Amino acid sequence: MDRMDAKEWKMGDTCYVVTNKKKRQSAEYKVLSFDGRYYFLESRTGSHINASPSRMFRSKEEAFASLG
Repeated sequence: MDRMDAKEWKMGDTCYVVTNKKKRQSAEYKVLSFDGRYYFLESRTGSHINASPSRMFRSKEEAFASLG
């Protein structure tokens, strides 16, 4: 790839993940690492999750637009 794909994330990047589809809630996370399949993310409160790139978005608006 000669251009950066929208789903390429680097350590320290901020992303948004939909945490509750029904209530349309999202949370902001910081990318900590990538194991080849999942990204390891940390929230502002210090909680951690693993997420696939398809669940990660650059903005809240983009995350909610994915819900349809």
